Amino acid sequence: SKLASKLSSSSHHHTGRGVSPSINVTSSGSGTNYAMPPSASSNSTHQYLSAKRCQSAQSSLSSSAADLRELTTTLQELNSHFKKNVKLLGEIKDNIVKVYEKKEARPVDDTSGVHKLERVAVELRVVFLKIGEIDTLKEQFQAEAFIQARWHEPTLKGTDIDCFDANKFWNPLLYIDNSVGDIKNDVWHKVVYDGIDIPMIYEMRKVKGVFLENLELNDFPVDVQDLSITVSTTRTVNEVLLTADTHQLSAINTHAFIDQQEWRLHEHVETSTKLLSSPFTPSQNQHPAFSATCHAARRPGYFYWNVYFLIFFITVMAFATFSVTYNLPQNRLQLSFTLLLTAVTFKWVVVRCLPTISYLTTLDKYVLLSMVMLCVVCAWHAIIAVCPVDVAQHWDNVALLSLAIIYTVFHAVFFLWMYFVTYRRRRVMKRKDKEYSKTRMERLNSFGHHAGDESDAYVGSAATTVVRKTIPTGKNTQRMSIASEETNRLNPTDRNHKILTNKHTLEEQQHRVSMRQPSGINNSHTLPNNHTGQQLLLTSGDIEAMTMKQFRIGSLGC
Repeated sequence: SKLASKLSSSSHHHTGRGVSPSINVTSSGSGTNYAMPPSASSNSTHQYLSAKRCQSAQSSLSSSAADLRELTTTLQELNSHFKKNVKLLGEIKDNIVKVYEKKEARPVDDTSGVHKLERVAVELRVVFLKIGEIDTLKEQFQAEAFIQARWHEPTLKGTDIDCFDANKFWNPLLYIDNSVGDIKNDVWHKVVYDGIDIPMIYEMRKVKGVFLENLELNDFPVDVQDLSITVSTTRTVNEVLLTADTHQLSAINTHAFIDQQEWRLHEHVETSTKLLSSPFTPSQNQHPAFSATCHAARRPGYFYWNVYFLIFFITVMAFATFSVTYNLPQNRLQLSFTLLLTAVTFKWVVVRCLPTISYLTTLDKYVLLSMVMLCVVCAWHAIIAVCPVDVAQHWDNVALLSLAIIYTVFHAVFFLWMYFVTYRRRRVMKRKDKEYSKTRMERLNSFGHHAGDESDAYVGSAATTVVRKTIPTGKNTQRMSIASEETNRLNPTDRNHKILTNKHTLEEQQHRVSMRQPSGINNSHTLPNNHTGQQLLLTSGDIEAMTMKQFRIGSLGC
């Protein structure tokens, strides 16, 4: 009965919404029977099937969307993994190519010259052969220098060195960065190879011209100027590494100097590296640069006698104006103004010797302080004219004594400041000269010729192509140098020489070996000689000595 009442209420509810199904409910002893009309049954079945189809469609759409999202995610992951794999394979390929090219050391040709895949270390050495006029006003100097660059070239190993052509091999493309105008530039090459190590190409050049240098004139006239030659390259810092020569130091010939009356050259040469940005290339790559700097100290004697003492005498003469009686101030002022104008005129004459600078030099400070003293004297002569007559004489004597004491103290302080401040760099330069000489001797002893050591590891500067070979002679081995003449060799007197020899070294070597060997052993089997066709290699110490000897006569050492 409760179920019947619910169905009836439900039917009334549907009837109220516009649906009027008729359901017959009969009760019997066995239970309640429900009977629906045929039309109501068909409508309910249709609605049920429609709802079922909608539900299945929705479920299928939701499952399709989920499958689509999962498929999209899978494709994205596959794409990212594919890109990573492609990038990884490309890196592996590049590494394999780099390793192979490095192993074979084969250069790659392009329109800009011969390039290498790895950065090449180029060692540089600069020798200042002659320093010409140092123009303080234009801030430039004239010089003649010898520049040596060397680098390893693996492609020469196993080739015919006698047929060496520098144009067919890699070159650092060096140039002088701080030159003014056209310079004279003579370039030649040589090869050093001992048959075991990697061959090394030497590029040597002799340059002569005018070079720009920013002069520091704070300590003028006791200043020390840096004279630099900067060598740069058109290649980028990723291609070339410019460093100082590890075997030989840069040097300077202090004997061939034109301005010795005005300057004194220090013996040491400092080297440094930096990076330059070329304004002619659109890329932002920087180019390496190597600077060799020598130092020239100005001789201040001329300025001491012709400037300092003259200004000192002019200023001291101002104290002589106190000899005129204080009641004649017009005469005192006339003399004081004359001395002041003389000092001003002298100052303008001194300024013409210097470039236009925005700071004061040591000489400017002294001259200006002396002019201040003259101005103070002039001011006192104007004040004494209005002082009472009874105290004027006393105050005039006090002023004279006070100004004399102040001027004396000024000179004492100025001399102390000159010694401890302006002369300090000169003392530093002398200390560096001693350190440089010590380091140079150590280099010569380390890489030069040693007693009893016939296997030298380095060959000094020479204007030929040199091949070093090892020739067995019994138990020991001797190094021999076979030289092939370069087509553009500068020295015409040595064109017929094919082998670099040193007679003095041969004699010393024979004497040392004869002293070491027993008297019964013939040393002709162990020493190179002219009869067997063997020659002793010129060592770096020998060539260095020859170079320095030729420096004394002002000529090129190779």
